[in-house]
Amino acid sequence: MSKLNNRVCFRGPGVGEQTRTNLKRFSGLLVLALVLGFCLLAQADVGDDQYLQIYGLIQQADELNSSGKAALAKAKYQEAQTALKSFKSDYPNWNVKLVTYRLSYVVQKLAALSEKPRTAIGTDASEAQSATSTATSQVKLLEAGAEPRKVLRLHPNPGDKQTLRLTLKMSIETKMGEMQSQAMKLPAMTMNMDTTVKGVSDKGDITYDLMMGDTTLADDPGGNAQLGELMKAALGGVKGMTGTGTVSSRGIAKGMEFKVPTDADAQTRRVMDQMKDSFSSIAAPFPEEAVGPGARWEAKIPIKSQGMTIDQTSTCELVSIEGERATTKNTFTQRASNQKVESPAMPGLKVDLNKMVGTGTGQSTLDLGKLLPVAGTTDLHSETDMAMNMGGQKQPISTKMDLNVHLESK
Repeated sequence: MSKLNNRVCFRGPGVGEQTRTNLKRFSGLLVLALVLGFCLLAQADVGDDQYLQIYGLIQQADELNSSGKAALAKAKYQEAQTALKSFKSDYPNWNVKLVTYRLSYVVQKLAALSEKPRTAIGTDASEAQSATSTATSQVKLLEAGAEPRKVLRLHPNPGDKQTLRLTLKMSIETKMGEMQSQAMKLPAMTMNMDTTVKGVSDKGDITYDLMMGDTTLADDPGGNAQLGELMKAALGGVKGMTGTGTVSSRGIAKGMEFKVPTDADAQTRRVMDQMKDSFSSIAAPFPEEAVGPGARWEAKIPIKSQGMTIDQTSTCELVSIEGERATTKNTFTQRASNQKVESPAMPGLKVDLNKMVGTGTGQSTLDLGKLLPVAGTTDLHSETDMAMNMGGQKQPISTKMDLNVHLESK
């Protein structure tokens, strides 16, 4: 299913370049999550299937609970508790730790509901706006480039509006255990969002509003329509959602918040959390120094995304600059290893991430007087090796993904 900042550099979070770049990474990770979930559901044995049904009951209870419907939530938690006890009896060796954890979770929820009724509806602002870990980028100018040189800074005007359109094309190959690998091509997906510059501080910090628009799928005979529809459904709930963020004139993200409705379902909340992780990540900003054509700079950025720590190195080159219009190209690598992350298929279940490597190239055109880039293209290849505990046994899962992202704004 990834998670891209520098306004000029395709790889980091300024809102423009950051938005495109971060959404590229977010979309890749989301696709990986959906694919793993799809494959697991399709290949699960009876015990796995029953557990997933019970987990669905818990999710329903969580949604009722977050909506302030205490009585209905309590009844659903009780139903899940009974099912878990029966499942534990029928499958005593099936992932004992996970079943025990879920039983404990349900007991705690029932206890809380029995103590006092819920008075708050949904998630409060502090919950919806909880900040993700902020990474620190290290930017090093490798070459200043030819004269004349210019300091790269974003300077849009308050009230400026832009529409960003991202078209994503993805293909994924997944292998689980000894089973034959499965290759899937997804129909091209187009995501739209609108941004409005709210204000620009004396220091150049840009505050903006964002609204999510439509997500559409291309009629692609070669794509996996079923998985494409699954992705579309997962993203469909975010249409109309709004957010607010701040980015410095160098393209450094200083915060991003999505306003999630209190009645949003659990799936939509997870998608928005993933998007927020991506938007909040810090990647390669502009260098401090003035640069000219041929300039190159490197940014080393630790990224936190969905509980995964990724080391990213991006090298950007300024191909040309004429007035406010600049063209760049970049290469980047991502690497993560030896850590436990939440299962993309079953939230709450930890899996072992053995290795994740990614490489990519991109180019972009931007106007320094605008928040978003004018156009851009990025190609990414990533390979991930995980191990998941299924029925008491470690199940290796390897995934290869190729992602192409085309961006245009107006």
